[in-house]
Amino acid sequence: MKEKYIEYAKQTFKGKALDLVLNNINLFYEDNIIINKSEYKDGEDVFLKKGTFIHGIPGILDNFDWTINNGFIGIEFTNPNIKNKIRHSIGMWNIKNDCYLKDYINLYSGFTITYTIGRGPGSIEISDLIPYHKFDEYTEKINNDDSIWMYWGEGTKETRFIPSLVADKRQIAFILNTESEYAKKMIYADVWNTEFDDETLKDFLDYRYYPKFLDLRLKRDASTTDRESAIIFGLPSRLIEGVLVGRKVENNIETLDYIKSKLPDCYICNLDGKVIIGNKESVSLSKFIKK
Repeated sequence: MKEKYIEYAKQTFKGKALDLVLNNINLFYEDNIIINKSEYKDGEDVFLKKGTFIHGIPGILDNFDWTINNGFIGIEFTNPNIKNKIRHSIGMWNIKNDCYLKDYINLYSGFTITYTIGRGPGSIEISDLIPYHKFDEYTEKINNDDSIWMYWGEGTKETRFIPSLVADKRQIAFILNTESEYAKKMIYADVWNTEFDDETLKDFLDYRYYPKFLDLRLKRDASTTDRESAIIFGLPSRLIEGVLVGRKVENNIETLDYIKSKLPDCYICNLDGKVIIGNKESVSLSKFIKK
């Protein structure tokens, strides 16, 4: 497959864009890479370090095996007929600060609120993330602030792409360890990286989205969002250190057993941010299955 992707890249890109793609393809298939992964016992709280990546997949096990066997690869490389707004890359949720997984899930299972301070041409627009079950509390505060003229809200993108407390759209997400120098070399090639000039980015964006993207990447906030990465070409599955599962999978012993059999050196955790099957010391699966 490596040769196929390289040939596609040479036909599609040029200049610095081609260099970025070819470099990540070569890194992707580099041999003898050892990734040190976080280790957890059953029942421990998962802690996410700044820069950790999370990527959700649709269905239950529909795309699981393909991802494990092939890695995370931009859809245009495997199906050129599909065209995304951000192209030839793989989307990742990029953890902004050190935090516990349970706090991350609580925050991004909430809402994005955008409000205006003042009215008319001189007004200022601000976006904030509202944690799960804090909507009423936050909007009451806004309504009592005379400087705020209007506000509106929407569900976070995470509720559509990774397991969350408010939706069952996604049941499986992978947690990727990006601490190694190997990983850092690959994630440098991020379409959101402001070090890349406008011309280099053209081949990675739909032409209709291109002008808006150039503006968004310089003033990223909670609504655009400021926590996305798009890694050129993709990332290998060897970076996976854990699997986050939704409630449906958490209560399915057979599915958990299958996931663990495919990723024996990885932990599995739930929406409470707790490890239900560790990679350091594991006990019976049934211990953490809700009755």
